[in-house]
Amino acid sequence: MSEAGKFRPATADLPSSLLVVSCSARWLTRSAHRAGIRALAIDHYGDADTRAHAEQVRVVPGDQGSFQQPELLDACKELAPAGSIPLVYGSGIDSKPELLETLAGAYRVIGNPPSIQRVFRDPPSFFKLLDACGIPYPEVRYRPPADPRSWLIKSGCSEGGKCVRFCAQESAGPHEYYQRRIQGTVHSALFLAGSGEAAVVGISDLWTLGHGDRPFLFVGAVTASDQTWTRRSQLEAWIARLVQATNLKGLNCMDFMIDRQGALHVLEINARPSATMALYDPDFRRGLLASHILAVQDEYIETASTGGMTRAFRVVFANRRTPVSPGIDWPCWVADRPLAGTAIEAGQPLCTIQAESRSRNEVLNLIQQRAARLPDILFGATASDKPPTHH
Repeated sequence: MSEAGKFRPATADLPSSLLVVSCSARWLTRSAHRAGIRALAIDHYGDADTRAHAEQVRVVPGDQGSFQQPELLDACKELAPAGSIPLVYGSGIDSKPELLETLAGAYRVIGNPPSIQRVFRDPPSFFKLLDACGIPYPEVRYRPPADPRSWLIKSGCSEGGKCVRFCAQESAGPHEYYQRRIQGTVHSALFLAGSGEAAVVGISDLWTLGHGDRPFLFVGAVTASDQTWTRRSQLEAWIARLVQATNLKGLNCMDFMIDRQGALHVLEINARPSATMALYDPDFRRGLLASHILAVQDEYIETASTGGMTRAFRVVFANRRTPVSPGIDWPCWVADRPLAGTAIEAGQPLCTIQAESRSRNEVLNLIQQRAARLPDILFGATASDKPPTHH
C-alpha cells in the first residue's frame, strides 16, 4: 500500500550480484532472487531457506544480535573481494556504525550511511531528533527513577528487544537509558524513502515473547488491523518529518505503541530493511529489495497493494537442545528451516511459522494451530521425548 508519484521514474539498473549481510538473511536473499540478483549471504544461521536462494552462504555467529567485526570482515573478504560487488545490510550492522563505516570503506554499501545510524542508535541524539520533529515518545531519563516499577531499561543498540528488561530487576549500564513503561499494543510502519520523501509500504502488529528473561523479544508480526491503519495519516506525517530532517533512504521502519487511551508513541527507527518486509514482499513485482535499492538512489518506487491478503509469521524457539533429524518432512508453511543433522540450542530460533489468508481471524488461528503441530512434525506423532517449544 505505497503511494504513487513520489519519486522520478527509475533509470538505474539493479546490480547483478549483491553481498547480503544480516542476522537472518532469508528474506533479503529471497527478495534478491525474485529480482534476478545473485546473492552471496552472511548471517547467523545459514538455514536451508537462505541457502536455497543464495549462491553462497557463510555463517558468522553473533553477540546479542550483532556481528563481531573480525569474523564478519573475514567472511566478506572470503565471499567477495573488496569493491567487487555492492553490499546490502539488514539487522546486526546498524547497531555498530563503526563496523558499517569499515564496510563502506571496502564496498559500495546500499543503505543508510553510518552518520544516520549514529543518530538513531544514540539515545540522546535520537530523542533530541524526535523532540525537534514534534514526535511523542514514552518518557525517557538517564538517571535511575525513584520508583523503578513502571520503568524499563533499554539500549540504543538493542536488536529486536533482546536487551529490553524491567528496571525493577537491575540498574542501567553504559549506553543504556530508562524509559517509562506504558500499557498498549506494539506496531511497526514499514516505509520507503528517497529524494527527501517517503511512502508507507505497510503497517504491522508486532508480537513479543511476553515471558521469561526476554519478555520484549520480537517473535513475529501480522498485517495490521483496519483499526491500526486508521492512524496512517499521523504516521505518514511523522515519517515525512524524519525523512526531511535526516535524509533517510531506502527501506526503513518506525516502531510505535498505541496506548490504552489511543495515543501514539514512537519507540525506535530501524534505518534499514526489517523483518516485516516478509509480510509485503510478495506484493511487489520484483520484491522489496529491488525497491530498496532504487529508493536509496532516489529512483521511482513501485506501487503495490496487498489485494486484501493478511499475512503473519511467528518465530518458534527451542526450549532445550533440539537435534534436527534428516527425515523431517517440512510443510510449506515452515520457513527458516534448520539444516538436517544440526542441533538448535535452547533459547535459539528453531524455525518460523507462516500463514496467509483474506481473513485475519483465520490467519491468527492458523498460526496457533501450526505451532501446536510443530512438535509432531519435528519428532513424530508417537515420539515420547518431544521437547516442548515456545513461541
